[in-house]
Amino acid sequence: MSEKQSGSSRRRFLQGTGVAAVSAGLAGCSGEGDSETETTEESTPTEDQTPTEVGDAEDIPEGGIFNFGMGTAPNTLNDLASSSAYVGVITDRIYESGAAIDPVNFEMHPNVFTDWEAEVLDETGETDQPNVEIGFDVRTDGLTWNDGTEFTVDDVIFTYNYLLEQNPGGFAASLAPIESVEEGDDRDCLMTLNQPNGTFAYDQFGLPILPRHRWEDVDDYQTYEPADTDFGPVGLGPGVVTQYNPDTSVEVSFAEREGEYNLSDLDWRSEVPGVIPGGPFVDAMRIRVYSSQSALHQALFEGDIDTLYENIRTSRIQDAEDSDRLELLDGFDTGYGHYSFNTRRTPLDDTAFRQVLGFAYDDVYWTEQLQRGYAQEGDFVMPPGYTAVRPETDSDQEVLEGSATQAFSFRQTSPSVPDVEGIRSFLTEGQIITGEGGTYVGQEYPGSLTGVTAGQSEPKHDYSFGSVESDVLVNADEEPDQEIRIDGELLTDVHDGPLTMLLSPAQEAPQTAQMVDDWISSLRQIGIPVDREVVSFNTRVQRAYGSEDFDMFTMGWVNLSPFATNTLYSLHHSDNADDHSVAESEGDDDNTDTLLNNPMGYGVFEDAGADDLIDEARTTLDPDERNQVSRQAVERIYLDFATMVTGYEVTKWPVNSADWTGFVENIPGPGSTYLGTQILQVHRNE
Repeated sequence: MSEKQSGSSRRRFLQGTGVAAVSAGLAGCSGEGDSETETTEESTPTEDQTPTEVGDAEDIPEGGIFNFGMGTAPNTLNDLASSSAYVGVITDRIYESGAAIDPVNFEMHPNVFTDWEAEVLDETGETDQPNVEIGFDVRTDGLTWNDGTEFTVDDVIFTYNYLLEQNPGGFAASLAPIESVEEGDDRDCLMTLNQPNGTFAYDQFGLPILPRHRWEDVDDYQTYEPADTDFGPVGLGPGVVTQYNPDTSVEVSFAEREGEYNLSDLDWRSEVPGVIPGGPFVDAMRIRVYSSQSALHQALFEGDIDTLYENIRTSRIQDAEDSDRLELLDGFDTGYGHYSFNTRRTPLDDTAFRQVLGFAYDDVYWTEQLQRGYAQEGDFVMPPGYTAVRPETDSDQEVLEGSATQAFSFRQTSPSVPDVEGIRSFLTEGQIITGEGGTYVGQEYPGSLTGVTAGQSEPKHDYSFGSVESDVLVNADEEPDQEIRIDGELLTDVHDGPLTMLLSPAQEAPQTAQMVDDWISSLRQIGIPVDREVVSFNTRVQRAYGSEDFDMFTMGWVNLSPFATNTLYSLHHSDNADDHSVAESEGDDDNTDTLLNNPMGYGVFEDAGADDLIDEARTTLDPDERNQVSRQAVERIYLDFATMVTGYEVTKWPVNSADWTGFVENIPGPGSTYLGTQILQVHRNE
């Protein structure tokens, strides 16, 4: 699978666990060449990194079962129906894509597709953009489906046409530009895009290739469950699922795979520092599922598992450092943690009110106390390692430093005490941070780094404060002296109850639960009625991304694109959001229960959105120009504040180095985004 060889091109959401890590998302890759017909890759700069030194593949001992742990159960084996990172731990061992990304240089490489060439045509498509034809050849020699069936070019053509017909939400961003895929004349296949896309090798070639003989009779991808079949999920990857008990354990065998698999032997792999060709070297990967983070970490320290998904809990870092069995590997984040807000609901439909939610979030409490310094303060929807698409680039500010990235930082009168009066005044005086410089709640803001402004120039509602009347505040331990009014009415009347925050049970995400409690306490002190609703990870995914039945929720993203375009489109473009106000009034059939990656509804309404900038970035071929527009989109999203980036993890991935070796560190998400790289080359110590 391509993620085994590098990083998944698919962004995935994950549990907000509050564990430590040096890492979201969300997978590195390079930009395509800036010539209209070239396929030469151009790397995107990231943090300095020196991958682990490795030996020769011929000297590697083979065999053994590598035990892997995670604290959230997978809910399906259908890769099209889920964007869960925990499902991806399994399915990314099964499926392959056309191109692959290496974890060191972020360059695109041949995988199932051997080579390709793109040409911008004179005629235009439905978007009034020039069409693009991409001819590519398919590798069929030495590659079969994991059930032993012959792999053919027809499988590739079927895959794209099936995905275009079904349009699964998790792949919508990559599918939207594809006009057609058919058999080519001079090449095996011909793909036509309805607009230029300088990152097609990452976006359109990153889709999973499906076996026609298993999927052609599936009329609705959402109803298909490979776990209920006799053959399980079938793909071109090195693994086959031999055991599936999602609440306890799942086993992916590499030794029992039928047919040939040669993608780990491709020439480019031997040229990437730290990467060993020829794997996998273990017989199987056994995934053990635990009911809580405590049980998961206990299993790690008792030797029941060799590693766990993503990162170690901050409270156990010292224990791991003192262990003779464990080693902590460094990396950096490929995503971010976030609190996101439903912009369809009053008063969350107002940028000014959403910005106040940021003023109440104590960043220092999260990063320094709960995370013990193993987290970085959040700001933009691109993690610190992806410098080329962060707004600080081409400015005089360092990444994560400077007041332009602190517009919505915690406003306090003393440590951990919110500036209640200052925050109230921000609302009652009709202030809003638009991107123009000024002083807001006692803090100087120099103005936006890229010159963009927020979608709103003034608040949507009139805010005032009066006597405390709602039950949630009357009975609150914080005992606020005033309560907010929205256009003269109680929030609980306008909203039909207090705002509700969806979060995981404390045993699943203890630090997150503590942080949410602190945040809600600050909001209540201000006079904003907020309550919490504890739900499981899978329930929260469905509530937020399926039915959009939420006010606010907490979660995280991994596997983000370092050049931003596909990620920005998928997560923050109105094409990937439902507008329930239209559905309720007109029965609009654009609304769906498909999981869509923009549950906030960001961009659906005229007063908040970055659609124009995202569209421009996606169709800009020159890498420098594309990155510049992407930076503007990233800062617009920051100012509109439909999602609050709560932090980036400082990755510490624990591995059993006493029994296993071959791991690669100093790469993005070594235990998440590039988990496939690790599994492909981990092997027993001599």
